[in-house]
Amino acid sequence: MKKIFFSVLLLISAKLLLAQSGKITGKVINAGSGQGLSNATVTLIEKSDMRFADQDGNFSFGKLAAGIYSIRCTYAGYIEKVVDSIIVKDRDITSITISLVEKSTLANVVVQSTRSRAAGETVASLLIARKNFPNSADFVTYEQVRKTPDKTMGDVIKRVSGASIQDDRFAIIRGLNDRYNASFINGAPLPSTESDRKAFAFDIFPSSILDNLIIYKTATPDKTGEFAGGIIDITTKSILPKSFTSISFGVAYNTLVTGKNRYYSENMGSKDWIGIDDGTRSLPAEIPSSADIKNVLTPAQKAGLTKYFKDYRWGVQSGITKPAYRFELSKGFNIERNQQEFLGVLLSVNYIRTYMLNEGPRDNFDTYDFSVPYHTPAQKGNFTDSIFNDEVVVSALANISVKINNRNSISWKNNLSINSDNKLIRRTGAYDYSSDPDAYTRETVRWFTSNKIIASQLIGEHTIGPAKTKVNWLAGYSTVDREIPNLSRTAYTGRQPDISNLVATFSTPPAQTTGTGTMFFSSSNESIKNLKADVTQPYTFLKNSQNFLKIGGGYQLRERDFWSRTLGLSPYDMGGVSFDYSLLSLPEDQILLPEHFGVMKNGKGGFLIQDGTLPNSNYVASSSTVHAYIMSDQRFSQKLRVVYGVRMERFHQKLDALVDLNQPINLNTIVTDYLPSVNVVYAITPKTNLRASYATTINRPEFRELAPFLFYEYVSNYSITGQSSLVRAKIRNYDVRYEFFPGRAQLFSVSVFYKQFTNPIEFITVPNTSSQAVYMNSKSAEVYGVEAEFRTLLSTLFGIKNERSFLNKFTLSANGSYMRSHVKLVPIAGVPIEQLITDRALQGQSPYIINTGLTFNDEKTGIASTLSVNRVGDRVAIAGAYNVPDMYEKARTVMDFQVTKFFMNNAIELKFNAKDILAQPINFYYDFKKSKSYSDQDRYYTFNEAPRIFSLSATLKF
Repeated sequence: MKKIFFSVLLLISAKLLLAQSGKITGKVINAGSGQGLSNATVTLIEKSDMRFADQDGNFSFGKLAAGIYSIRCTYAGYIEKVVDSIIVKDRDITSITISLVEKSTLANVVVQSTRSRAAGETVASLLIARKNFPNSADFVTYEQVRKTPDKTMGDVIKRVSGASIQDDRFAIIRGLNDRYNASFINGAPLPSTESDRKAFAFDIFPSSILDNLIIYKTATPDKTGEFAGGIIDITTKSILPKSFTSISFGVAYNTLVTGKNRYYSENMGSKDWIGIDDGTRSLPAEIPSSADIKNVLTPAQKAGLTKYFKDYRWGVQSGITKPAYRFELSKGFNIERNQQEFLGVLLSVNYIRTYMLNEGPRDNFDTYDFSVPYHTPAQKGNFTDSIFNDEVVVSALANISVKINNRNSISWKNNLSINSDNKLIRRTGAYDYSSDPDAYTRETVRWFTSNKIIASQLIGEHTIGPAKTKVNWLAGYSTVDREIPNLSRTAYTGRQPDISNLVATFSTPPAQTTGTGTMFFSSSNESIKNLKADVTQPYTFLKNSQNFLKIGGGYQLRERDFWSRTLGLSPYDMGGVSFDYSLLSLPEDQILLPEHFGVMKNGKGGFLIQDGTLPNSNYVASSSTVHAYIMSDQRFSQKLRVVYGVRMERFHQKLDALVDLNQPINLNTIVTDYLPSVNVVYAITPKTNLRASYATTINRPEFRELAPFLFYEYVSNYSITGQSSLVRAKIRNYDVRYEFFPGRAQLFSVSVFYKQFTNPIEFITVPNTSSQAVYMNSKSAEVYGVEAEFRTLLSTLFGIKNERSFLNKFTLSANGSYMRSHVKLVPIAGVPIEQLITDRALQGQSPYIINTGLTFNDEKTGIASTLSVNRVGDRVAIAGAYNVPDMYEKARTVMDFQVTKFFMNNAIELKFNAKDILAQPINFYYDFKKSKSYSDQDRYYTFNEAPRIFSLSATLKF
């Protein structure tokens, strides 16, 4: 170990000593529009070195000695600018953005040249870029992420104005649940990671791969028309301006589980550590079809099939929980040609392993009686869940970029993400003790789920001809393989107070969904292939050249193949064989041993295989979308800008499945939508904008929501099914935003929005049940709200103008959203209107979201820290129907803290994080009083303690 340590130390020292040169990178933009100025002339005055900016306005100067430099920038028709005081340090990159003003905008004023300082120029240019964004949008950069404790992309999203995260992974934008958001990576669509909902689990991506994240909240024709909340566009790290190597390692302490005893299944595979089942849990290939087991095989033959499960283990082990840990290795190559960037390669591997425990009581209640005002149903059951989870996240990134010349570049971006949850659930109590108050149940569920995502995009950017026509294209391919290799269950029942003599319970065939020996297998394989291209042509209108006509189109093919199977080990008590009932008293690690399969040595029956697979367990689906659009970004004056156009989407969806053997479903629908949108931006002053927008968007049913497949979700205790009669929802979106940019990277904005839904799709409890939910179209809904955001230096709040003030190192930021929604429900035949819930919030909608943060950054000492607070109001988790009230997720406040210390010119970084310091409980409740918030009359469904998580990490860059 000593040799390895000193070898690494020598390598680092050599790198640091040999790389004594700096670099300047930058971009030239139009001060009025924020557009990059292709072929702008950029001269490094001290070196008399002249360069031309590329098609996006980018430029660079490398191999510079430490010092202070100046740059002259010229472009035909623009005022020349000289930027002074550009500080270059050894082994560092100095970035600057230069904004040029058109001569035509300074009528009757003769200006030949202007000068500015580098620091002020870059800050002013950042303001220009934000101010000139065509959409109402919010974004997060990697530099912002570095200052927070955020480990996953889900953590990042909840910092954005109007955004929150549900279940630590699903995005809620403007109070609208995940199904109303669209997810993209590098401009290509992401498939759903969930087999039972239209959603993407953002905890799959570690935050370290992020370059920037943009959430578009208003539509333009060049963006997908299938959203209502927002479009979440993740851009992974691009090629960095210099070669580098980065190594990071961190450990984390969870107050609920680290160093304490945890339980896990003894049925483990050799590849669990990378989030993949090696076949240990999988359905043996020798098992015949469901029809054969049900209709052809004799009991003796079914007993013979049990030999293929002889290696499966049903016991539960325990051990002390290790700290969570993470590791990251990144390597970047930058190759220049003629002192210009030519080839860049970025490789990165991330590994995260986390141990979690969710533990708390769960209550069941009788059916709600709407004929009784403010009825509180009697409790009929209570049990406690202890959910131990071993989560693995593996991510690999490989990006290659070639800048052929200043007018042509091609990038190939690739990402592999594997995410697995290895859960062991222990449940004790009673589902229903109303008929037997002493009833007692003990169950164990072993639930391994693996998601594997591969996303690849080939991207081209070209500038053609003297008219500077831009052509962009993208070819993308992504797959999601979601596997549940074996969800197995054991169950024992008895009577209190003596629970030492429990006996195993088994289902009666063919209903093999509950009881000991149940095994559920499923796989969902989905792929997306897409191709799109667009052409952007600048044109002059009313003497302003910063107008653009954009035309584009594309094709997307999405295919899914879902398969599932339910088997069970049942007592062999048929065909002349008598079951040995003494087996039922054996513990779970002994009852299903191979010697208890088939006819045992004592001549009595043990266990045989039964098949409980239903006809609706499989489906095959596909959809193809052809889109085309035309959009104009037009400036009617120096203050008025209008982005308008129309998008056409032709959607063809197919789904083949069975409700039962005599009722096939063969959906084949084609719908063409024309989706107009307009965004108006009025620059009241150089520092303020007023935006207004209108757009028509849509929300289509997901494959799973149409399929009749019935799945029992053990944690929520709900059975979930789809409905083939679903139709797409249509949304009219109205948005107004005021923006103020006072300078020095400060901002203030306030937005008002209103949305009208026709046929919104919701997740609703089935009437007359308490534990079955279905996807349904409600009649209509409306959502309205207001968002506000500000970011300011503390020195500004106290009126301090001295740039050297200590308070300049503190940035205070906050954003908040207040939202309301109303849903009109479809009447239920035979139910009096007074017994229906006629006014409730849209499922998943939050009434308010609050984010605040205080950041300290001192470059001189290399210390940075952030304190952030997030709170989301009570929101509908599962919508009620008729005699079942809405289930709400209770509001909670999350407080995080981070402090970072940099050493050796930022080559070494030490970081301490404290996540969820307040650790408020995670609660779900039934809104029996219909007050849309928790009251004394309401009752908790679950009440789980939340952990505090403390982590320490170190990063080395050279």
